[in-house]
Amino acid sequence: MSMTKNNKYSETKIYTKLTRNKVAEEYCKTLEQMYTDVVSVPMFNDGDTHIEDWGIEFFHKESQQEIAWTIITCLMAFINNTGHRLSDILDNDELSFYAEIQERLCLGQEATIYKDMLGIGHIMESDDD
Repeated sequence: MSMTKNNKYSETKIYTKLTRNKVAEEYCKTLEQMYTDVVSVPMFNDGDTHIEDWGIEFFHKESQQEIAWTIITCLMAFINNTGHRLSDILDNDELSFYAEIQERLCLGQEATIYKDMLGIGHIMESDDD
């Protein structure tokens, strides 16, 4: 089932500059720890997994990946709706990559994104920047 509900919270907001905020940074680091806890669970076979600190439970590898992606989208929505710069405080390269993408979008900057053969994300700068 696909939902394409357009609302004011999912629209990209454009800011003239991004700001810093200690509370935002703490929230971001919390999401980072949650993400790290989810993706660091080895899933060779389907098995019931419970991450007690966050109350997260999953059984399938696909569910693990969906939960991880949900955390990424929460981070991106947070940046979009608050206008905070957070990519540079993240230690996790995957989260930092998506935070940087959202920051660029919020500043009205365009760029092509891609992952190389090793799955490492890159941003290809456009000539218009």
